[in-house]
Amino acid sequence: MKNIQHVFFDLDHTLWDYDRNAQETLTEIHSDFELEKFVNLEKFIQTFYSINDELWHKYNSGLIEREEIKQSRFSSLFQSFGIDDKDHLKVSDYFIESCSTKPHLMPDALNTLNYLQGRYQLHIITNGFNDTQPKKLKSSGIAKYFRAVVTSDGSKARKPSPEIFDYALKLTNAKKEESVMIGDNPRTDIHGARDFGLKTILFDPSGKKRSMADCTVQSLNELIGIL
Repeated sequence: MKNIQHVFFDLDHTLWDYDRNAQETLTEIHSDFELEKFVNLEKFIQTFYSINDELWHKYNSGLIEREEIKQSRFSSLFQSFGIDDKDHLKVSDYFIESCSTKPHLMPDALNTLNYLQGRYQLHIITNGFNDTQPKKLKSSGIAKYFRAVVTSDGSKARKPSPEIFDYALKLTNAKKEESVMIGDNPRTDIHGARDFGLKTILFDPSGKKRSMADCTVQSLNELIGIL
């Protein structure tokens, strides 16, 4: 890609390994709250992902607000296994606090960031929140790579809306023709950025997602040959 000066990354599932970090936290919850008497660990984790993905899809679509994720996520999970949900907010707080301190990154993330650093101005655009995303960046050791971190809280908008991309470009003094968005979600990351006028790269380890991205990579290392 020519004339790129600013590289905007999504965070969860793109650089920060949400699934691995969440799984570690859910394993702790399953043990600490003695949930093995109600459901085995594998089923507990699988059902969490199903409920969580649906809530985040609604949030990204503007159908619910952040508080609904917090209120409903573990309440629905507990109810699905006949577990008394009186502690669901306590468990939700535990999950949010613990998960955001986990350090695991997607494969090749550090190698790729080391290559890009100094060649481009690197930034984050995330639908995550001000009280969690900086912790993830710090705990995983990658905060130092990014000049700006744009969240849905700070921008008062969320991907795929043009407002969050407009906010990010104004904050970083970037121009559309000099910017590329890299993310794993075809709708929020790719279609949103493309509709706004940015170049786009879809990160899809599965190789099964369809999008209108300018490029698709299955490994973050592939970015070294593109940028």
